[in-house]
Amino acid sequence: MNRRVILGLAVVATTGSLLGTALRAQQTTTSTTTSTTTSTSTTTAGGGTVWTGVYTADQAKRGQAVYVDACSKCHLDDLSGGKDSPPLVGDEFLKGWTGKSVGALFDEVRNTMPFDSPGRLTPEQYADVLAYIFSGNKFPAGDKELAHELPPLQQLKIVAKP
Repeated sequence: MNRRVILGLAVVATTGSLLGTALRAQQTTTSTTTSTTTSTSTTTAGGGTVWTGVYTADQAKRGQAVYVDACSKCHLDDLSGGKDSPPLVGDEFLKGWTGKSVGALFDEVRNTMPFDSPGRLTPEQYADVLAYIFSGNKFPAGDKELAHELPPLQQLKIVAKP
């Protein structure tokens, strides 16, 4: 096949994937939004929220190094998002992820990022990047690192500021 055709197909496939990701992130149900706004600082069954210190400052520093290498070319150095990349900090990020689990975010990032080679990072590196994203959103650091396995991450909820 012609190289341009292959490149065009890759761009179309990636754009579709990114749009699908953005749409899934924005599909927050009214009941989930209502329950999170009424109890944002409470813990969930067997877990907590991003406001309960779910990562360490050292983990966020490691995550920043990975982020700069693997993510900043699309999401920019300040996590604000690029032309075709969603922001990873601020209200728009929180709107898309409020009420969802950290596990859902971890799984989404692990399966779709980095854009040019999804899944190339280790589970630990993905968790470190999430720790950096959480620090960028001003979620407090704690004394225990964010897990890099899905089951404990499913117990943690992303909620708006309490």
